[in-house]
This record gives sequence, structure tokens and C-alpha cells, in this order.
Amino acid sequence: MTKITNDDLHTENDTIINPILIGDFFAFLEFKTRVMKRIIGISLFAGGLIAYSCGKEKTRLEKAEWLLGRWENCHKNDCFSETWTKDGADAYEANTFLVSEGDTLFSEYSHLEETGKGLQCVISVQGQNQEKPVTFKMTKQTEDLMVFENPEHDFPQVITYQHKGDSAIAEISGMQKGKFKKERFGMKRVK
Repeated sequence: MTKITNDDLHTENDTIINPILIGDFFAFLEFKTRVMKRIIGISLFAGGLIAYSCGKEKTRLEKAEWLLGRWENCHKNDCFSETWTKDGADAYEANTFLVSEGDTLFSEYSHLEETGKGLQCVISVQGQNQEKPVTFKMTKQTEDLMVFENPEHDFPQVITYQHKGDSAIAEISGMQKGKFKKERFGMKRVK
């Protein structure tokens, strides 16, 4: 009987696999598996964060973010301007002026804030309401419209902000001396 050796099982073109290399190969596979698990874990974590942030509904104040910036309506020597900025994490504030030939005819400070009761706009007008602020509560909001109301205020009882592109309209309305009155202020974003 002829004894068969390893040399008899291989031809010239066969590659002989070294047992030491097999151990290195399995170590490499184990390393690669660990790396892939980490990559998958990081990907799942990142995907979860993205899904959470995309699914998070905007707050009322975040929906009003379009208001931020400087808005103006200037004609000849008259200029109506309103500048909205962030006031911390839960509020915006605005300074509004009507200037004619260098004289300030009207000055107003507005504070838009998120409260437990919703979004409200608190307005202080120089020379009106004994310098006390008046609060208007939001009654309607869409992506480009905000309506605030205070039925107890003498005038206005309703304040509306509407936005389209780089234009906005601020409107005040309500009853004044037994008659309905409405004033509109069209503005363009300048900053």
C-alpha cells in the first residue's frame, strides 16, 4: 500500500495555506466584525437623532421666527420701521418707530413670549395706557400668519402679522368710539 502525503494532494499551481495565517485571518474577521458593529451602532444613533429632530414639532415661537429681522416702509421723509430680535430662548422683542422728517412720532416696544398659556404679545406704547404694557393672547397661527387679541383693550383689540417672502403686513383693528377701525402697515425686510 502506498502512503499519500500532503505533497501528493497539491499540484504545482495550488496554494498551501499556512495554519498561522488562518489564525490571523480569523483575528482580522473578528476585528472587522467589531468595527462594523460600532459603525452600525453609531449610524443607528445618528439616524435616531435625525428622526427625533425631524419629527419634533416647532413651538409657536419657532413658527414665528420669520418675524426676526428689520422691517421698513419708508417714503420720502417718513419711515415706519420694526426690528425683531431674540430675547433669550423663549421670547422675541421688537422696537417700532414712526419717524417723519427726523422727528419720532410713534414709539412702541413689543415682547413676544411663550408661556404655559400659549404665545402672547405684550406691548408698551410711549404716551398710551399710562405707560403700562398691554397683553394680547395668540388666537390663531399658521406658518405665515399670527393673530393676537385682547377684547378688553380700548384700541386695538386685534393685532395681525402676515408674512409672504420678504414682505409683511402688520394690522391693528377693532372697535373705536363705536365704529370698526383697521390700520395696515406694509413692510419689506431690509435685514
